[in-house]
Amino acid sequence: MTTENPNVMTEEKMLTRRQLITSAAAGGAALVVTGLGGAAVGSAMTTAQYEIELTKLRALVALYEQLERVGLDAILATGLNIVRGALDAVKGGVNLLRDGITAVESAIKNFQVLLNTLSGAAAGAGQGLDDLSNKFHAAEGIVIAVLGTALPLAESIAGFFKTLLDKIPFGIGDDIRRAVSALTDLIRAIPNAIDTVANQLLKPLRDAFFPSSGDPAVKSNLIDPIGKSVLEPLKRLLTDIETLVGHWEKDLTSPVQAALVDRQKIREQIVQYKKDNGMA
Repeated sequence: MTTENPNVMTEEKMLTRRQLITSAAAGGAALVVTGLGGAAVGSAMTTAQYEIELTKLRALVALYEQLERVGLDAILATGLNIVRGALDAVKGGVNLLRDGITAVESAIKNFQVLLNTLSGAAAGAGQGLDDLSNKFHAAEGIVIAVLGTALPLAESIAGFFKTLLDKIPFGIGDDIRRAVSALTDLIRAIPNAIDTVANQLLKPLRDAFFPSSGDPAVKSNLIDPIGKSVLEPLKRLLTDIETLVGHWEKDLTSPVQAALVDRQKIREQIVQYKKDNGMA
């Protein structure tokens, strides 16, 4: 007859540490203690050791509950909302800037079309001046040849009429003298007018806007710098901003918002669990 050792636990009364933690987390720790009647947990855990383990679990749960009371979720949600509002404003600004870039590019294109139109007009004006200058010099050559003088056209004409009018008696030629004087003043003004228009207006226009070869100065000094140094970098910056906003929303805002929703669901489950098990 074999004597049963009262200190040796049967398989039915064995309780491992893992089963202890599982039972405690499920709110059944008190039932475990009662069912064991104060017996040791596993092969080495006494009732006192069990109470120590249970106290540790309670302290750990208390720390987790204290961690939850920090309110990090609310702070994070508030921060995300603030940043979202700022990013919405940034996106609005990006759209405005893109509209502005489009308007500037359209204005530059219209300006170039206007320059092309003015180029034809300037060419026509230049041809007209050249024709006037050629005819003036041709007339001057004919008059000089006829009168046999080396004086300029205006002086030659004035001298011719003076000689002619001096031969008319009784002051009849006074009105004609005034007309001839006005005519010679007009003739004197023609070369100056041609020179002023050609050298002070058309030449700068050709150099800046309508050169015979190469790019005009307005393109190399204004249009190209605006496009290359302002518009293109600005468009790249706006693209980078839009990419950043997209990554913020896709890689941070959406995952964090989903995690906050999941955490709220878990909190609700915890509250319901405590209520169902009389732990609230």
